[in-house]
Amino acid sequence: METRPDGVTPITNQGLTRYTVALVVGVLVVQGYTAFVTDGRVTAGTALLLAAVALYMVVFMARNATALRQRAYGIYFAHAVAYLIINGSFWVHAWILMLGGRDETLQQGWSGPLVSMTVLWGAGLLAHTIGAMVSRGYEHVEV
Repeated sequence: METRPDGVTPITNQGLTRYTVALVVGVLVVQGYTAFVTDGRVTAGTALLLAAVALYMVVFMARNATALRQRAYGIYFAHAVAYLIINGSFWVHAWILMLGGRDETLQQGWSGPLVSMTVLWGAGLLAHTIGAMVSRGYEHVEV
């Protein structure tokens, strides 16, 4: 078993939980803005708020890169949870609009978050999943 260099510890469950909660809060702001300020329409403001959430993800990954690499599938977890929370929030919002009889609202800007973002990011997540499954080197890190 390989030993870790001094000062290198894996990210804790608490750190991953804070990341997950911050993403949930971020998408609640994005979806709240979209629902209440723009009356369910995806606008440039929605995109800017979503960009702020993406910036948080980038900063989190950069600041915790070493700790995430020391945790088995840490980087993969951060990627997967972001995909599920962000894309899931748009799909739940669209579902609520459809159940509320507001299907016409989905014609105005929703194809980007519902189709393009889900499919393109999903392809990247699939590649990351396959890479994580076939990669080696996790024998020396905590699970």
